[in-house]
Amino acid sequence: MSNEDDELITIREGCAIIGGKAKPVHPATFYRGVRDGRYTPPVHPSPGISRLWKKRLLKDLARIIADEDGTVST
Repeated sequence: MSNEDDELITIREGCAIIGGKAKPVHPATFYRGVRDGRYTPPVHPSPGISRLWKKRLLKDLARIIADEDGTVST
């Protein structure tokens, strides 16, 4: 992964990575994934601001894709 992957992105940008730019997932769907352990929780650099580490999100997606039966391994 490049240094570009090691950046903070908005929740909406993360949702576009998960679902694709044409049909990003809804933020509520992302937060359900956080609650269920699929995605790493966002960081809060200041009150009211939520950001995702792009590198962690890409690792989460790679783990989900690699899981052949579709369930989350813990």
